[in-house]
Amino acid sequence: MTLSSLAGLQARDIMHGDLLTAYEGWTIHRLAEFFIHRQISAAPVIASDHELVGVVSVSDIVRFNTMDEEQRGDALRNLYRDSCGQEINETDLRAWVKTADRNCTVHQIMVPEVITVEEGAELKAVVATLVGHHIHRVFVTENNKITGVITAMDALQALHERLEYA
Repeated sequence: MTLSSLAGLQARDIMHGDLLTAYEGWTIHRLAEFFIHRQISAAPVIASDHELVGVVSVSDIVRFNTMDEEQRGDALRNLYRDSCGQEINETDLRAWVKTADRNCTVHQIMVPEVITVEEGAELKAVVATLVGHHIHRVFVTENNKITGVITAMDALQALHERLEYA
């Protein structure tokens, strides 16, 4: 097989256009339920005004769930300070830590950088982006608007199909 047999295959040809999004204000508990119910492992994150603000994955939830009480307390303290503009007392904070997954938000665990490729990007560029950034999915854009997602498995599937028919 040569690279020429892959020529012409673009991101728009292999992307999934039925993109589900998470809201930055959702609790981590709600996000986990969303991932389970929709059987997905990541989603772009949008703000209340529908502006794209980041990406969140199951790995981010796992990382949050493995935090110790002190780390969760710091996350909740920051949430309280950001939303209320004041400090929380330690007694309330300790009680709040016990239900952190129902109090902390997606905004606190998301990655603010969203890595994208244009719809017209060739498969080679898509794969280079996945490998270069050590990521499992890349979001596809057209005119700076997310139109789909390509997972590493989608790229492998496209390559596999081309190999089968080469």
